[in-house]
Amino acid sequence: MPASRQLSTRRQLLIRTLATGAAVAGGGALEACARPSEAASIAVTEPPETTTVRIVNPVECDPGLWLAKDYLREEGFTDITFVPTPFTSRDWITNRLADFACAHPEFVVGTIDDGLPLVVVAGLHSGCLELWVRDGIANYRDLRGKRISVRVRDISDQFYAFFATLLGYIGIALTDVQFMAATGPNDYAGMISAFTEGRADAVLAGAAQGPILRRLPRPPGHVILETMTEKPWSQYYCCHLVANRDWARQNPIATKRVTRALLRATDAAAKDAPRAARAAAATGFGFKDESLTIETMAMCKYNWRDLDPEETLRFFALRLAAAKLIKSTAREIIERGTELAYMRQLRSELKS
Repeated sequence: MPASRQLSTRRQLLIRTLATGAAVAGGGALEACARPSEAASIAVTEPPETTTVRIVNPVECDPGLWLAKDYLREEGFTDITFVPTPFTSRDWITNRLADFACAHPEFVVGTIDDGLPLVVVAGLHSGCLELWVRDGIANYRDLRGKRISVRVRDISDQFYAFFATLLGYIGIALTDVQFMAATGPNDYAGMISAFTEGRADAVLAGAAQGPILRRLPRPPGHVILETMTEKPWSQYYCCHLVANRDWARQNPIATKRVTRALLRATDAAAKDAPRAARAAAATGFGFKDESLTIETMAMCKYNWRDLDPEETLRFFALRLAAAKLIKSTAREIIERGTELAYMRQLRSELKS
């Protein structure tokens, strides 16, 4: 067991031992995070330091976050904004547009390695990604020499970083494939169209994009990887709940309250997908097709209680370091970029 995990376990045991019954019932005295360098315990029964929170618009695989407004109001937030900016771009962090977002592990690792203030506070679910390839490609190794569509050819792009992880995992060098960048850094549609129009041989389809491709009269290829079902990908989180680290440190109680609200909303969506789809459709942000949202949710396992965010980040960090795309070690990424003690406590406090 890593030393940091042992320390977390000992601290959590001490807190549970010292907490009074009333404090435990109300949320208890909680550690802000699991490491000595992080803040000391705080009571989540206290009101949030701010009543304002900004969340990057979720996509179809996380419609539960659209259900979160009622839970956030219960936690004391009165000014709740969903920010229309891509969570696959770093703009929401670099330009301080939002306080929370969803994030894939490869995005998290690259962003933390580059020194940006991002921190993982919880895992949300596994699944939601499909690797689409043109006919004639039967397996991963057939990607050698092929054209792969990404948004940007560097670590800032989660799609490029995912392929770097996948190729490294099966022993193919990045120089053995041809990465094709879209016209702009936020051009997800351009990345997909390069595949559908035949200019690329492979693309990673996220969230609703897989179901959309299947609905075409003539799908442009087939799927050779579904991250919900195929190991090792199914053993790791796809989407994490992340925060601007500076905001989280300034507002530790608010961070815990947001985390609790969004995990409760995730549970609610998993239990009632049609309700979550209706909530997403009511936002006016392009989720009008409720059946598409439900189909996308079926590609995910909302198993935030079961997987380990640290192991997820370690898996991706080790392979991105081997590809020389990051300089930090996996341990450094985890120490700088995770605050997971409260999520672990919520696993037992929130009924599944």
